[in-house]
Amino acid sequence: MKLLLEHDKADLRFNEETNSIELIWKKYQDDATYRLMFTKGVEFLKEYGATGWLSDIRKEGIVGPATSAWMQKEILPKAISYGLKRVAIIMDADVFKEFYVKNIERNAAQGIMKYFDSVETAHKWLKSEQVN
Repeated sequence: MKLLLEHDKADLRFNEETNSIELIWKKYQDDATYRLMFTKGVEFLKEYGATGWLSDIRKEGIVGPATSAWMQKEILPKAISYGLKRVAIIMDADVFKEFYVKNIERNAAQGIMKYFDSVETAHKWLKSEQVN
């Protein structure tokens, strides 16, 4: 695991075993931090040739509609064009987060997102996809 960007609200890492960029939120995000982490994350995705993305959003907080729309219209299409094949989301039971991720999946990431309640199970899924 290689730390790519450390921020007080989140970390970006590259996981060689799963060929994935990992965005781990440590505290509630704000729009500027959210955009920074995803912009940098997609740059790293391209640089490292990663095909997977893992987001641990349990400490992310609520993402506003404008920021969510930016993710759907700009970030995900760019990441997919760079080779993104699968997205693992680690989340807890929260109606707002569920709405947020389901909305992104419906509008921009159909068929490539899967939800988990632990990083370990997400890693297993991302690794299993490497062999196919």
